Amino acid sequence: MSRSDTPPDHRTIHELVAGWASTTPSAPAVRTADGVLTYGELDSRAARLAAALRAGGVGREDRVGVVVPRSAAAIVAFLGVLKAGAAYVPLDPDYPAERRAFMLADAGVVALVTDSAADVVVEDPRVPVIDLATGLDGTAPLPAEPGDADQCAYVIYTSGSTGTPKGVVVEHRSVVSLLRNDSRLAIAPGETVAHFAPTAFDASVFEIWGALCRGAEVAILAGSQVSIEDLGDQLRDLRPDWLFLTTGLFHLLADFDLAALKSVGTLLTGGDVLNPARVAAAAGTTTVHAAYGPTETTVFTSFHAAAPEGGTDRVPLGSPLSGVTVRALDEGLVPVPDGAVGELYIGGAGVARGYHGRPRLTAERFLPDPFSTRPGGRLYRTGDLGAVRPDGELEFHGRVDRQVKVRGFRIELGEIEHVLLTAPDVASAAVVAVPGADGDKRLAAYVVPVAGAEPAVSELRSWVTARLPDHAVPATFVLLGQMPLDVNGKPDRGALPSPWSSRDAVQGLPAYVAPDTELARTIAGAWAEALELDRVGAHDEFYALGGDSLRSVAVLERLRATGIRFTAAEFFSHPTVAELAARFEADRDGAATTAVAG
Repeated sequence: MSRSDTPPDHRTIHELVAGWASTTPSAPAVRTADGVLTYGELDSRAARLAAALRAGGVGREDRVGVVVPRSAAAIVAFLGVLKAGAAYVPLDPDYPAERRAFMLADAGVVALVTDSAADVVVEDPRVPVIDLATGLDGTAPLPAEPGDADQCAYVIYTSGSTGTPKGVVVEHRSVVSLLRNDSRLAIAPGETVAHFAPTAFDASVFEIWGALCRGAEVAILAGSQVSIEDLGDQLRDLRPDWLFLTTGLFHLLADFDLAALKSVGTLLTGGDVLNPARVAAAAGTTTVHAAYGPTETTVFTSFHAAAPEGGTDRVPLGSPLSGVTVRALDEGLVPVPDGAVGELYIGGAGVARGYHGRPRLTAERFLPDPFSTRPGGRLYRTGDLGAVRPDGELEFHGRVDRQVKVRGFRIELGEIEHVLLTAPDVASAAVVAVPGADGDKRLAAYVVPVAGAEPAVSELRSWVTARLPDHAVPATFVLLGQMPLDVNGKPDRGALPSPWSSRDAVQGLPAYVAPDTELARTIAGAWAEALELDRVGAHDEFYALGGDSLRSVAVLERLRATGIRFTAAEFFSHPTVAELAARFEADRDGAATTAVAG
């Protein structure tokens, strides 16, 4: 299915931003807790960075790494790179050093932008480094490098099934098409777009350029680890016109603070299978679009406009954006009948150039489009299974491979298995995504040690943590005597034991010690409920039990309902029930002493 084509806009991202800087230089462009950066100020700072990059030899289509956390400085960096005629490669400062080093080498970056003011300093002897906090002193701005819509704008890395991540090359034309072609993304000048996604996650492309290419304001939400209470307070204060939330975080907000969405103009949510009841409830408070789209087709491909009455057992993927096609095809690239399940192929304006430095993989996934009337049209083979419903919208029916979505991030389970197989004393490994009662998934790793070896769970976790981003680290590790095999001699993942059948089934925990106070028992109960365990010990660590960032948010909200409050920072710095209880008691005793003294 497709929507009517829109005449292509041949301008670049930075040309569109420069237009607003020229006509409305005093309009707010980027808002943070520390203040506002106007369009004129943003353009000037980015131009200075572009001048410094060009003076260092950066030119057209060169890749420039940006290791700056979500901030106004990061947006200055991205725009400055584009003005220099180059493409930015966002790298999360929290990624393991080994993974960052691989991406820098794989992308062939010729320069690196960091920000020591944000305590991010990355040294790489292979490339020159520009520090935004100190490296632009005395640099005069220069006009932007002439560019065209066919140039690469950014390279974002996604998980790779062969054990190494792959960089998706996205051109200016694809981003501009996303932002200007469809009325459902008609962000108006002066509106506010919340920026909450990590910069290395492609939702940030919509949040940043969706605002700045249309004369709107990017409002950066504070904190990388927030509670629902914090998020709700920020939304009420900011009242954004546009907000994107990953599926898991949206589910938590719908469960614990649905009223916060009354402060949002339009909510976009997606990244995993959405719960119909929660979507319908949210649609009763604001405009909600369920969003679908792989990184390879530029953030969003289709939207479903949710209704308060719901009326479906699954939330559809919706209908394609203008200028985009989505077809359910069989193995011969022939459309399947409506209602039948086929693999989804995406064509049109948003299709990326391919994978950087991976011509064979690009040829496998990006195919000539036999349905296109435009020369050179291509289809992206998603690996998603889908069908066209009677109302013409698409719906999701799983995957053709082992790719999964966890906390909104796309993960190739084979990449995690590859990392485990490189660990000392590991003979074989299998990783699966285990859905919880709420539908959100956790990763479980099953490991068979080499004969005579007994690797500790903590050692396996440390090995993976040093090589993969947080969202790809399994929530639990299970040591097996042997791997169950199917008739073909391959791991039989369906025969693997449940990793969270009980607290005692979780490996690598200390001996069970019962919580010894009412406060500790309340905290342990909240943990057990969020982690779907029968009990939690006083000295068990949250992550060792299978916890993750989303489940920590659920714990904080359950405790808040009982009058026990912790910040996200306090929760993560006190990883056991006993430590949290001691922290709460100390705060309570301190408050009582202060009250008596007063």
